[in-house]
Amino acid sequence: MGVGTVYLVGAGPGDSKLITVRGFEYLRTADVVLYDRLVNPLLLDEAKPKAELIYCGKLPDRHHLRQEAIQEVMIEKAKEGLHVIRLKGGDPGVFGRVGEEAAALAKAEVPYEIIPGITAGIAAPAYAGVPVTHREHASSFAIVTGHAQTGEPSPNWEGLATSIDTIAFYMGVKNLSFIAENLIKHGKSKDTPIMLVEWATTSRQRTVEGTLENITEVVERENIKNPALTLVGDVVGLRKSLHWFEKKKLTDQTILVGQTNSKKSSIAAKLRENGAEAFEFPSFRETPESESFPENLKSFSKIVFLASESVTPFFKEIKRRRIDVRSLPSEITATTKRGAVYLEEHGIFSEIDSFIQEEEGVLYIGKEDQIAPLSEDGWISHRAVTNEKSNITLVRLHQDKRLTTVVFPCAESVETVTREVEEAGISFKEWKEDKLFICYGPKSRMKAEETGYENCIELEQPDVDHLIASLAATQITYS
Repeated sequence: MGVGTVYLVGAGPGDSKLITVRGFEYLRTADVVLYDRLVNPLLLDEAKPKAELIYCGKLPDRHHLRQEAIQEVMIEKAKEGLHVIRLKGGDPGVFGRVGEEAAALAKAEVPYEIIPGITAGIAAPAYAGVPVTHREHASSFAIVTGHAQTGEPSPNWEGLATSIDTIAFYMGVKNLSFIAENLIKHGKSKDTPIMLVEWATTSRQRTVEGTLENITEVVERENIKNPALTLVGDVVGLRKSLHWFEKKKLTDQTILVGQTNSKKSSIAAKLRENGAEAFEFPSFRETPESESFPENLKSFSKIVFLASESVTPFFKEIKRRRIDVRSLPSEITATTKRGAVYLEEHGIFSEIDSFIQEEEGVLYIGKEDQIAPLSEDGWISHRAVTNEKSNITLVRLHQDKRLTTVVFPCAESVETVTREVEEAGISFKEWKEDKLFICYGPKSRMKAEETGYENCIELEQPDVDHLIASLAATQITYS
């Protein structure tokens, strides 16, 4: 057995879409993922179903895994022949200790790659509407740690104050007063603009502005906490005219969209367009049921697809069995518009057969609960199996208190979400607190209330535009 490769990957500053394409590709194929606290939990849902997820969650005052232990785990897993992702917030080379990890891997003769990421020093200002350089305001840019430990070298305050136009301090809230005092002391004007961006590029982003003289008071009043990026320089003055992210309707919301199958949610996609973080839960993978495929298709006078998801597995199966499409019944229909569209992809154009009743000689194809009331001889084309990785993502989002709203697009989604929440080890009592539950139509609302959900809203018109309008009118607060 050969040695696997370790990929030291930057996950970006918060927005799950800011990981690089290369990093995303490696994440989706990794056998083991070691991830930090500031990695967006939504990225975990992209790992393959059997990947092992290991939390390295570092906090300023305590560590889930010490640095030495993290390095030992990476080496151990790689020597088992596994491909390992070390997923780090921002860029691994900017205060990410990638040098230590790479040195440990090199010493152990474990192959590795460093995949850069977007660092907060650039991304946080950009999402706040501020470029770190500008032809009229700033031609130099510096990145400085804002929470240097005792014994570490002190920044060259005079150089920063007099020679650098824009300065980004990472995690500097605790030392903000010290930072401001030293910049003023060494030559920076007390009126220099400064801003702090908390939870940058996420639905929790908040930005406050001030000057070196008054910023400490502003931050205390607004209760800004780490993770936060501090930016000092004249470019901060551009925010008033250039800010864009916080103008989006739903930038303050992280929304769970209930799922009942493996299809990507169009609701979630629209929510993301409007600035929200959207988590499709639970996630499913389809498993084909080829063993029960009917032996003689010629014996049927008609085929009816009860589920749109059944069309593709059916045609894959007849191709695998080398069954000529000309031997299929002349009448083939679907019960939904989407199913009819999928049939068109295979050259079959049919009416939508919305009224279904048991008929002799008909092959019903779909999910088990759809076929059972109609026939004993139908083909269950696939089964939706929940992806356990989405439960891990849910737990992280829940622990971080990031979820503000749950959307139930149908009554069935109430059941699937509630079941998987309990499967993830979250108590229902705790789960239903501090969240808004939005239901598509009366059946969804009734099911939610029967289940025990209390803070429920039924959309007057169950479509995504009215959903967005309802969410935009909702005041969100984070614990």
